[in-house]
Amino acid sequence: MKKSLFHLLFLIIVVGDLVGELLQIKWIDYSFKPFILIWIGGYFLMHAKNIDTKVVRLAMFAFIFSWFGDMLLMFSEIDFIYFMVGLVSFLIAQIFYIFLFLRTINISGKMPFLKKKPFWLIAYIAFGLIVYTILYDHLDAVLKIAVFVYMTALLSMSAMALNRFGNGHPISFSLVFIGSLLFVLSDTMIALNKFLAPIPYEGIFIMTSYISAQYFIMRGLLKQYE
Repeated sequence: MKKSLFHLLFLIIVVGDLVGELLQIKWIDYSFKPFILIWIGGYFLMHAKNIDTKVVRLAMFAFIFSWFGDMLLMFSEIDFIYFMVGLVSFLIAQIFYIFLFLRTINISGKMPFLKKKPFWLIAYIAFGLIVYTILYDHLDAVLKIAVFVYMTALLSMSAMALNRFGNGHPISFSLVFIGSLLFVLSDTMIALNKFLAPIPYEGIFIMTSYISAQYFIMRGLLKQYE
């Protein structure tokens, strides 16, 4: 019952944020958005008693820097520096996710999936090159570097989520991997919307995929150790 009520609270937070995005009422959006990662991090900690300490620490740092990124991007329309610092925050979050997924593989003691089948990396490289090529002419010199570095980290994060295949609970793998793909989708939409062309209802699509991404990754990590 307690878990159901806790999820009801999360549903209220998510609906509140999405309503703010849909109606383009910033005070509603900004009233709920800070609590998304607070809830996800809090729920993870509440259920992480039997999980490796390093896994918990890496996950919490990923959630914390994602939260910083959320907060900074809320003010990106005021000054572009907020967008850049927010991008750095999410870059750090992606690095923590990479080390987190590698840690779960090391704990399993099994061979990483991509070490056996590295050709799967071709899909990530191709996707990254396509998106970067589309954006390239719309970026200044600094953003060309920043977007390349962040895209490399983002796709590496998802590749490391794929790398967990066969190294633990299959549901855990599925949730984390789907979450990583949704993260890629969300951030790709942000880049295309900001630098290429407006996406209709971009706030709804971006936040729905982003919230789902963080939630699935968190639940997948918990499932690994149930």
